[in-house]
Amino acid sequence: MVRAASQTLEFVAVLGSQRGTLKVAEVASRFADIRAFVTAVTQLGFQIVSKDVDNPFFYMFDFSKTGPPRAGGNVPGLALRPCLYKKR
Repeated sequence: MVRAASQTLEFVAVLGSQRGTLKVAEVASRFADIRAFVTAVTQLGFQIVSKDVDNPFFYMFDFSKTGPPRAGGNVPGLALRPCLYKKR
């Protein structure tokens, strides 16, 4: 849960004021609220370019860096749930 948030914040810090693209491909079961996740990433200075949530197993997002972060280091929408695995 914390890892996704810290990795995204590290990416923001590495980019600084540079332009760049953030690509997110994540297991669908980890998202509690897709809208909250997208809002959290946009508060970090990104704009959503594309979103693919049609696949029932994986969600994919492309974000483009547009400016400095509008939020501090604590962005609750970045927290993801643990992966759910199905027993076979």
